[in-house]
Amino acid sequence: MKSRRLVEMVYSGLESQRVPVHFETVEKRQEAALGDVLLGHAWVPRWSNFFDEGGPFRRGNEDLTKWVRELDIEEGYDWPPIDDIVQETLIEFKKSVEDLTNLDKFIVLEVIGPTEQSEYFLCPPRPPSGFNLDLAYHTFDFGVLTVIAKEKAKKLYDKVANYVLELIKAGTELDWVDAVRVADDAFTYGGPIYPEWFMKELYMPWHRKFTDEIHRKGKYAILHTDGNVLARNYINVLSEMYDGLHPLDLAKKGTVIDAMRWINEVIKAREALKVGTVFHTGIPIDLIMLDDISASDVVQVVSAFLNKHGRKNLVLSVTHRPYPKRNFLEDLVFEKVKAIRRLVGLHDLDIKNGVFRSDRSE
Repeated sequence: MKSRRLVEMVYSGLESQRVPVHFETVEKRQEAALGDVLLGHAWVPRWSNFFDEGGPFRRGNEDLTKWVRELDIEEGYDWPPIDDIVQETLIEFKKSVEDLTNLDKFIVLEVIGPTEQSEYFLCPPRPPSGFNLDLAYHTFDFGVLTVIAKEKAKKLYDKVANYVLELIKAGTELDWVDAVRVADDAFTYGGPIYPEWFMKELYMPWHRKFTDEIHRKGKYAILHTDGNVLARNYINVLSEMYDGLHPLDLAKKGTVIDAMRWINEVIKAREALKVGTVFHTGIPIDLIMLDDISASDVVQVVSAFLNKHGRKNLVLSVTHRPYPKRNFLEDLVFEKVKAIRRLVGLHDLDIKNGVFRSDRSE
């Protein structure tokens, strides 16, 4: 059965012939070869520069009180026309995946949600170590703003969220897009990062607008948010809006023992739900990338996950892309990937001259 149909069956509440898999990576031809899902980034190109240069509202070394007092959301940034942002973003999205649409994969368009994007507007420039490690970072200054300058936080969030909404509207017009994933981290392992007023007045209402638009166009809505969404029962609120959740990052999972405990937390999440929300999870990226974890260790964990969770309402997915400057084609990592593929009934892949080859059609 074709990949796209397999995932559609899962979203229809049916148990497919085999569990679909998703090995998300920045290399999209590799992603399509390894699994059933192909995710393309509809990330605003000009806003990605904030990672290197710092956001337009960054605090820098300014005194906190002075920074907040002088922060001008309207005039502190030359806000571009929404149509320009939508057009340039979709051009880059199409470049990344359009040539692969004939492979009959389940195609997901991912946008950065307004919470993450608001943090990026306030992030500092990338330090030299960040360039060396290919890592970006922010200091949760938007979170600070939600505590000490509510109205300014709201103004920034609403402006950014409106861009996101229009990008979603345009992206869902693409016939070959099956789902939209909104990447919008708002949790740690301890629960919500942001104050309760923010979650109730901004996060949830805007995400309702996003999912209403996605569903209006007949697409599936998926939320990516790291951290413990079980806290304060947020998982039920989110699952009433979203058809799928990724990555159920409810606890640390960097060892086999920790991963087994994490599985139990995911099962708690499943049992807490009132609806059959699809979980995109089951493969801890930590175990895939760590050199002291064997392929048999990974199979042990993924097998335990499948046995406890079952195949229904599941797209077996890595919890994150590979670590920076790492990839699925490294020898040990690729052995783990192939072991998972065998576990779910997929055939082995070989790499010859950088091209994936299989002796059978899947």
